[in-house]
Amino acid sequence: FLFFLLTSTVSRPCKSFQKMRLSIAIAISLLVQSNAWMSPLQNKITPKEIINQAAAVGAAATIAASCAFGPLAANAADFTGLYSDPKHPGCARLVAIEGTTALVSGVDGNPGCPTGEGKAWKLIGKVSGDEIYVDFSPKGGPKDLTGVWEGGKAPGIRFPGNKWTLTARP
Repeated sequence: FLFFLLTSTVSRPCKSFQKMRLSIAIAISLLVQSNAWMSPLQNKITPKEIINQAAAVGAAATIAASCAFGPLAANAADFTGLYSDPKHPGCARLVAIEGTTALVSGVDGNPGCPTGEGKAWKLIGKVSGDEIYVDFSPKGGPKDLTGVWEGGKAPGIRFPGNKWTLTARP
């Protein structure tokens, strides 16, 4: 994974070396905290914990990959980052952009994720200017939900009836 990340960022550089270092640090931190690199027998973890750890590794890869996949389209808002969702408190929301494709992932709890754990999901969307279109149908939502980038003091993505607030960028 790290080899892929490092070689990808060389051929498609981030806007700054500092962003690349931050992306790698976040990815390593999430990977180490998840214990996913250890054997299930060493940790004596349950199948549910294995799924949660796989989601953590996926989150780390999404954050790191957002740096490796090159620049955004000239007219597109930068949606890449980690978000909080008031309708799912404590549940991760990650967005990574590859060209005009949006890779959106997260976890859902019932109703929130007080321990940070939940059911992992991954969705695909597209970006055009300051709008993001995400297909939420795999998790029971609308096919092409439109979100609009909102800047200001609390930047984030405004969806109909909800706003994901940006909490971190790689």
